[in-house]
Amino acid sequence: MELVEWQVKHLLHDYDLYLYGIDEMEKNRWRIETNNGVFLLEKTGEHPTQLYFVASWLHYLYTQGVKSVVPFCVTKYGEPYIATKYGMYTLQPWIDETEAIWHVPEWEAKVLSEVGRIHQVSIQAQVRWRGYAPVSLEQIRQRWKNSIAQITLIAEVAEQNHGAEVFEKMVKRSIEQVLHFAEYAVQELSEAAVRLEGRHLMRALCHGRIHRRNIIVGATGAFYITRFERANLDTPVRDLAIFFRRYAPRCEWSIRRGRKWLAAYEEENPLTEEERLLLSCYLLFPERLAHVARTYLNTAEGDREHNVQQWTQTWQKHLRLLSEMHQFALAIKQK
Repeated sequence: MELVEWQVKHLLHDYDLYLYGIDEMEKNRWRIETNNGVFLLEKTGEHPTQLYFVASWLHYLYTQGVKSVVPFCVTKYGEPYIATKYGMYTLQPWIDETEAIWHVPEWEAKVLSEVGRIHQVSIQAQVRWRGYAPVSLEQIRQRWKNSIAQITLIAEVAEQNHGAEVFEKMVKRSIEQVLHFAEYAVQELSEAAVRLEGRHLMRALCHGRIHRRNIIVGATGAFYITRFERANLDTPVRDLAIFFRRYAPRCEWSIRRGRKWLAAYEEENPLTEEERLLLSCYLLFPERLAHVARTYLNTAEGDREHNVQQWTQTWQKHLRLLSEMHQFALAIKQK
């Protein structure tokens, strides 16, 4: 802690701040008490160009009245970050969390409404700063094909190994069903790419990680969307797909709930027909199953036994919901 305190004092000097107290909240994130208030100090591995991109957008959004974002503090030298031999650091005002976001009634619709507002303001601003490149449809298609290959590999291992693990056997038993939905999604995405070729798709500031742990409910009930470090300019569908994949399974891919969430978003940023088509394609692919398979293969064999039960339960849950996911994706395409 002494080394950290020494580093923090040195960093705060660039903001003309004096350290009163420091608490490590989690790895590379500290709550800092100073002579001029409380701040969040974060160490990041993002590239300086990306940090400048994010800082510029957060500042712009805030000046346009989007108070759900927390801009980076600027040093006395005008920089939104500090580069040291120990790494890159950013400083933001500290927001005290008064309650967990999932305790807020209809929090999903409220969050998506604010995401829609961020998208709309950034679209209207046109392209101002450039960060990480958007993900192309070809990249997505290739990633899906790689996921299909990984799932197939696990099933083949189970076929050849009589002593296969429980998870491998489950993948083998369900391989035909999973591939049916996965290959259909790849086909639909390929056809959508042809239809969208030459069409102009709007680019919005996409957070890329809309998750409950990245949302803070403040003292007045207002909430803040945090951790924009990996944001980029991409089709707004990206954020929507990530959100739906994560939270729609919790309500059994309820079409009624999904339409309600999307309606809240579209009050701020209406989707075009092309964007609805793309969102539908994104949601057709069994991403949660692909993620489990990828995690399994990336885990060393000696460590797999500790996670087999969790992987098996997750696979069972999302396998059971494949048909509901498919119907949800098709329904979301319609207004």
